[in-house]
Amino acid sequence: MKKFTALSLFLLGLMFNLQAQVDYYSLGQYDNTFFPSPSTSATTLWTTGDEEEQTGVPIGFDFYYGGKKFTTCTVGVNGAISLTQAQISYNNDLTSTANNKKNIIAPLWDDLRLFPGNNGYVKYETIGSAPNRIFKVFWKNISHYSDSSHTMSFVLYLVESSNVIKFFYGHCDAGATLSASVGFNFYDGYNTTFISVTPDGSGNNPTSSRSTANNNINSSLFPIQDHLTFTFQRPYNDLNSQPRRIILADPRAGSYVTNYMNNIGATDSGPPTPNCANFNGGDVWYKFVTPPTGAISIIRTAVGDIGIIGYAIYHNSVNSTPIFCNSILDSDINIPNMIGNLAPNETYFIRMWDYNNNDFGITPFYVAKVEPNDEAAYAKNINVQPENATSYTLSIADNTLAMDSDYINGSPTCGSYLGGDVWFKFTAPGTGKVNVHHSTTAGDWSSFVFAVYSDPDSTSAMDCQVIYISAGSPPYDVKEVTGLTAGQEYWLRTWDFNNDNVGTSSFYLTDDVTGIEDYQQLAFKFYPNPATDVLNVNAASNIDMISITNLLGQEVRHVTPNQKQVVLNVADLQNGVYLMKVQTEDKASTVKFIKK
Repeated sequence: MKKFTALSLFLLGLMFNLQAQVDYYSLGQYDNTFFPSPSTSATTLWTTGDEEEQTGVPIGFDFYYGGKKFTTCTVGVNGAISLTQAQISYNNDLTSTANNKKNIIAPLWDDLRLFPGNNGYVKYETIGSAPNRIFKVFWKNISHYSDSSHTMSFVLYLVESSNVIKFFYGHCDAGATLSASVGFNFYDGYNTTFISVTPDGSGNNPTSSRSTANNNINSSLFPIQDHLTFTFQRPYNDLNSQPRRIILADPRAGSYVTNYMNNIGATDSGPPTPNCANFNGGDVWYKFVTPPTGAISIIRTAVGDIGIIGYAIYHNSVNSTPIFCNSILDSDINIPNMIGNLAPNETYFIRMWDYNNNDFGITPFYVAKVEPNDEAAYAKNINVQPENATSYTLSIADNTLAMDSDYINGSPTCGSYLGGDVWFKFTAPGTGKVNVHHSTTAGDWSSFVFAVYSDPDSTSAMDCQVIYISAGSPPYDVKEVTGLTAGQEYWLRTWDFNNDNVGTSSFYLTDDVTGIEDYQQLAFKFYPNPATDVLNVNAASNIDMISITNLLGQEVRHVTPNQKQVVLNVADLQNGVYLMKVQTEDKASTVKFIKK
């Protein structure tokens, strides 16, 4: 067995606005003979006890750890505190994701006990003045649970502002039964990162590891030297070979795993250089597997320390050219930044940096899986079908993973819009009108609500209407949209009334062909359509007259052939949609054709 003077593990962060993260420290050493004692005003938690724990212990200031702010902690007899869990296991494993082993800060974590008669205690206090207060926890004359004849004393510091963490060791007569962990870990919702310290016995060469945890430190390994130090180094995910894994959130789950962009000490990963957001180095890396929808959104949840965040998306290889590059402003809090058209179920990488690389610190964000047409920029193309067709191709609106678009397009004025919208795109027919039909199957939505926009970035809808489903039965109401310009693209925003029903709703668009007959009922045939140079018109009886007008109502052709077969020269007509009226001996009919 060995006895020691003051031994200290000092976890040192940057002195300006550092929110301590496990990855950002490396082990050094420093000699110091000081060993702290509690003041007379310190709060005593226990003088005897086994497996004792106290939740809600006030730290006395805002302490940042793993990029999160904490004001309370759980203190345990077992030589450690937890910043998030109500329990601290006596089974000391820094790599575990078990609830009672998460977010542990451990000066000496083992199955410990305060035996009566050893004059031991666990106490805490906060001393000093803002912004330099210190939260202290004292373990005095504590023993391994099976060995009351040997005792140890050690102290934990949490320091305000700098977020420094210090471990001090005084009398350490551990006995032969000790099997401890020294270090700390952080659970990010997916896995645990940690730093594990291994003394070497001589006290000259203590080591630390982020990949292998020593959860079996015995008494012979305690070093002789007085003071160990953890100092800040570059982020673990500064290297593109070590991207941090991101867990994708479900927009309707109500919770998500927060990721923390930390560029303190980050370097330039090298070419190919992103071509947006004024990239100037200081980048960090993340990776994710795309959902089956092939679409995600990046959402910044707070300003944090970074002004404008730049980000680039890479597919499969971090050394390839970015497939997407954009920025997130410090005013874009809780606003989705969508990236679509990704290959489903494949690995992608996110490279993040501060605009111009002149702001340093931590900013929280998360990444959500979304529908592929969650925003107007990724609207699905749909066709306007003939009004009198014998069957129709349905379009499916799926809001299962849909988010809000009001940050781009504003809130529509009908249908109790509360988000969950998905987008479609169509080309207006020659009539300048479309009919919106819901399928005869009700689907999952209570009502099918839609708004029409002339531009994907518009904040004002041209039209907004509701097709009530739950209150009626098929066939449902057909809604007419007018005032469209033939041949122009329009965007159709669809959502469920109140956004409280999740699933699919089916619909289709038709050409509102008032005054234009079904081609199958015509007394003549014409081809080709679209036409380039000539248009052939054939009828069973003589054609008395053909009149072609543009969509402004101007007649551009008028012939009276008095024959059954006519070849019209349309090469000089401007490209676009035209109406052709054909008068035969039997009837007059109007059709639509496209000149290109």
